Amino acid sequence: MRIFLCEKPSQARDIARELGQARDLKTYLEVGSDIVAFARGHLYELANPEDYDPALEIWRLETLPIVPDRFKLRKKPGTADLIRTIGGFLKKADEVVIATDADREGEMIAREILDEHRYAGRVRRLWLRALDPESIRKGLATMQDGRTTEPLYHSARA
Repeated sequence: MRIFLCEKPSQARDIARELGQARDLKTYLEVGSDIVAFARGHLYELANPEDYDPALEIWRLETLPIVPDRFKLRKKPGTADLIRTIGGFLKKADEVVIATDADREGEMIAREILDEHRYAGRVRRLWLRALDPESIRKGLATMQDGRTTEPLYHSARA
């Protein structure tokens, strides 16, 4: 099963339309054996200091700066259903195609999802500068190995 990870529903519909006859199932689209899933922007956010240690809920001068050994993420409010849906697909996926916006934030949205679900399979990148049919078809024909855009994720995290 191949999963396309999109940043937003409209983007998912545009890409699914170019893949073939899509069934819109509200939280994702199905096109043959492909799944076109979407986030609604960032599904995760940085954890608050009190998520690391309850004593940090009230800041004191002596506890600043608060710099954890490893930064944690937490689900943004209202995203649990989308995260669960995408996570279920990732467990069955042979390949993930990152189809989010072609920029650092788009890369980060997809990679956070993959990291949080510990996805270790094949990743490819659909790099689109526009969502018109011709641009999507050209992008689908020239998808890149996911490693080529992974540095964008690290840049966004920094």
